[in-house]
Amino acid sequence: MKDILFGNNNASVIKRLSNRCFKAGKSRNVIAGVAIALTTLLFTAIFTLGSGLMDTVQDQNIRRQGGDGQAVLNYISDQIYEDVKDHPLIDKIAYTKAVSYRLQYPGMEKWPSDLWYMDDMALEFARYTPTTGRRPQAENEIIADTRTLETLGVPAEVGQTVTLQYDIKGMQYTTDFTLCGFWETDMLSSIGRLIVSKAFVDAQSGLLTYTYPEDNDYSGIVAAYVMFRGGGAVEPKLQKLLSETGYTCDIMGGSPSDSNYVIARVSPAYQGGELLGNPALLLSGLAGILLIMVTGYLIIYNIFQISVIQDIQSYGQLKTLGTTSRQIRRLIGRQSLRLSAIGIPAGLLAGFLIGKALMPFLINGTVYSAEAGVKVSANPSIFLGAAAFAFLTVWISVRKPAKIAGSVSPIEAVRFTESDAGAFRRKGTASKKSTGGVKIYRMALSNLGRNRKRTLLVILSMTLSLVLFHTVFTLSRGFDIEKYVAKFVNKDFVISTADYFNYKFETSEMELTTSFVEAVRQHEAFLDGGGLYSTRTLEEAFSAESGAVSSYNKDEKGNPYVQFFGADDFLLESMEVVEGTIDWEALNRGGYVLYGLACDDKGNVIDNPAIHPGDTLRFHHVAKDGLNNTIDVTFDLTVMAKVRINENTDTTRNTGEARFYLPTEQFLPLCRTPHMVSYPFNVKDGAEADMEAFLRSYVEDVEPRMNYDSKETYIRSFHDLTSLIVTIGGALSMIIGLIGIANFVNSVLTSIITRRKEFAMLQSIGMTGKQLKRMLAWEGVYYAIGTIIASAVIGTLFSAVAVRAIAGGIWFFTYRFIFWPMLVVYPFLILLTMIIPTLLYRGIARDSIIERLRQG
Repeated sequence: MKDILFGNNNASVIKRLSNRCFKAGKSRNVIAGVAIALTTLLFTAIFTLGSGLMDTVQDQNIRRQGGDGQAVLNYISDQIYEDVKDHPLIDKIAYTKAVSYRLQYPGMEKWPSDLWYMDDMALEFARYTPTTGRRPQAENEIIADTRTLETLGVPAEVGQTVTLQYDIKGMQYTTDFTLCGFWETDMLSSIGRLIVSKAFVDAQSGLLTYTYPEDNDYSGIVAAYVMFRGGGAVEPKLQKLLSETGYTCDIMGGSPSDSNYVIARVSPAYQGGELLGNPALLLSGLAGILLIMVTGYLIIYNIFQISVIQDIQSYGQLKTLGTTSRQIRRLIGRQSLRLSAIGIPAGLLAGFLIGKALMPFLINGTVYSAEAGVKVSANPSIFLGAAAFAFLTVWISVRKPAKIAGSVSPIEAVRFTESDAGAFRRKGTASKKSTGGVKIYRMALSNLGRNRKRTLLVILSMTLSLVLFHTVFTLSRGFDIEKYVAKFVNKDFVISTADYFNYKFETSEMELTTSFVEAVRQHEAFLDGGGLYSTRTLEEAFSAESGAVSSYNKDEKGNPYVQFFGADDFLLESMEVVEGTIDWEALNRGGYVLYGLACDDKGNVIDNPAIHPGDTLRFHHVAKDGLNNTIDVTFDLTVMAKVRINENTDTTRNTGEARFYLPTEQFLPLCRTPHMVSYPFNVKDGAEADMEAFLRSYVEDVEPRMNYDSKETYIRSFHDLTSLIVTIGGALSMIIGLIGIANFVNSVLTSIITRRKEFAMLQSIGMTGKQLKRMLAWEGVYYAIGTIIASAVIGTLFSAVAVRAIAGGIWFFTYRFIFWPMLVVYPFLILLTMIIPTLLYRGIARDSIIERLRQG
């Protein structure tokens, strides 16, 4: 049944009343609209950053792994491909076949390139579709990326001849191809590609046979990239695909020894759904949304509460005319809808632009690169989600003030009088008596006490921004650069081959040259260094008989493989002893070995409690002699100590086997073909830039097969991360601070407007305008004092409890309580809260005292 006023449908009347109330409250509308816009802005910015981060991470993961596809079946035969390609679960499938897996040309040490065939879907998935020219069709046609062409010395022009020398099954071939197309090399790619035609693969089918299970030769293998139908988790679909076609894989419990075993995995680019199941990430997101809702609620609720109680007598008069509570609530609801219709679109647009601007900072604070491009699309879900949360915040904020307006009776409305922007006292209420005379600062304090709830809300809204500001500084100052850098490189520089830094030491044919090492040692910046030596597992391997050592890879006798290293004193002496003691003389005499322990991200040693100092372990060394005969040498070594090692300076940068360390002089006689893995070294203080400039020039101009890593690289990465936190956290603090200030301005402005008659009466009995300004300034000071006390208490507790707990999960964070940022902000806060009330008072002071008494 419709609400009736004077027996008629009053919908149009309510509409007109709402419009007139809306037009009458111009100052309130401006502040409320700004508050709604800022709240929406925060939601939109966060949703834009979240959506952009997920899209960018997925896009860059796809580009880094060389192609799209939710799952890949790798190193398979054509028969396996034929068995799975028509399964109903598959939406799209891309076919690729390796022709020659590595081309040996000068310059390809740092830019290895492969020769493949790819069908149209594969070219689309890999983003290799030529941007100039077309895909190859004839047997002698080929396409390539621009960097590979540059490395080969071939101009990027259609029709150029590309002469390739390539290896298939150990045999060398040379073919003159015609370049029919090319594409720009993706900056995220770490490998070059040359793509031949289907006609070429068919012509060479006799050579490109599938022999991978027998000889691990890549020529002839097929890799299939799969996109499944529908949404949901990828791994169950992959398992179903394989099981229904008669195959198994690792994630299904399969073993390489199974005749139907397939190497299959889910693409990292499509494992992002697991992030949504991360409790820490989920809680952080919910906490952020809740913080924004609370911040928006504080100001929007305060604005409408003040407005409602300011107009309470008008609502009482409407009640006497028969207006129902529901109609009054609807009247206020219509005003909030009009404000939302203005504020929410403005906030959506501004929030999207701000989120898009902050996106590069967010990406640079991760392992991904903003230079490689960020993806920030105007996804409708961003705007729908932000608008929904913003409107929900407005609805919650307006609900209680509307309820107050609707529930007041006409008699109550008449019996109540305004007193400072929404606080009311019943007539006849006893007033406080003072024996100390009237003091300006006491009057100001008494004015704030008229509506303690409103005062508390204003103080709380300003406190939130200060607490967030304090948290941002605590986090940015707590990140420990020494912990961060030491995890990656605990020496100033590491030099080695290009393959070593591409994690290909074991399969590489490159050698770290003595000329490179000597050039470094002769440089005036050089301080001290040492070499790390090991073997390549394909040439010779070590294994251990002890059951205390475990490894997935085992030799023919079932003994787990281990890694042996020879290390110069510079490296050995830098390893921290975890258990046992090192007798350097005994270690150098022989018969002893150091057991190396890696660390997790938090710096905790990953120990093997089954091995202790004093244990004697039996090892096997298997190698080939000059006649290709297998030599198996058994030797015993006693573990002298367990030592903490660094993955990037004390290993081949490949994980898996247990690691044991000997002095170089003891290690080299054990091996038939030892290789220098790397040469870490330190430089003199302040000489890092000179050495880096020298190394950069050397690996570019003298020995391009060599490369280097430096501590400075990780220092820059660290500063990018802290810059991210300061930039994004500071921006959020600023926006929330603006909301707090807007709340303060609204409260003061409404108070001044509704007290204009009171101010006129005070001036009529002798109070000067200067004294009124002092009183308002004191009110602002009390707001500031309340904010300072609240922010100091809440900020300290939040830092000591919440920030410390959150930071405990960050491995390179060292919690330090700091308070000086708040002390820097407090004087500005006091100054601001003093100036704003006096400036706002000038607006009403233009009218004469008589005019203000009449207006009241």
